[in-house]
Amino acid sequence: MVNPLVESYPLALQVVEASRIVEADVREELRAGREPFARIMAARREVPPGGALVVRAIFEPAPLYAVMAKQGFLHHTEALAADDWRVWFYPDVAVLDVRGMEPPEPLAHTLAAIESLPDGGTLVQVNVRVPQFLLPKLAERGFTHEVRAVSPDRVHVVIRRALPAAAIPLSA
Repeated sequence: MVNPLVESYPLALQVVEASRIVEADVREELRAGREPFARIMAARREVPPGGALVVRAIFEPAPLYAVMAKQGFLHHTEALAADDWRVWFYPDVAVLDVRGMEPPEPLAHTLAAIESLPDGGTLVQVNVRVPQFLLPKLAERGFTHEVRAVSPDRVHVVIRRALPAAAIPLSA
């Protein structure tokens, strides 16, 4: 499994957890002349919320960009060799990098950013430490959060605005 935490990758891709990445290597199907679209879409259905799909192909699969964009995914493309392409499809989530800010700027910027989150929306704050003063303020405002320690000097705080009760389907 490739780790998306590569500084040259888009920040929204860097915040995807490695455990939430689904891979579809279709190079052999393409070399054999078979159409891999159904396999790619099956892999897409396995991507968990907040996850990403990595497609390996023997050429740039540009037609997939529009298909995946309609499903809310951005893409990042890498040509590893003339016949080896890796394309990441990852969610279009808001990311706020506060690593270069001095307190209380990270708190103020994050609280301002969550105000514009739509119902069910997600903001990922990238920080150098767990923002202890932010966490209770999120709960007070009705947001959920998950803290992910990525490295000793990098923490991702995944902040979600709940869906209104009317939008949550009832189980049968």
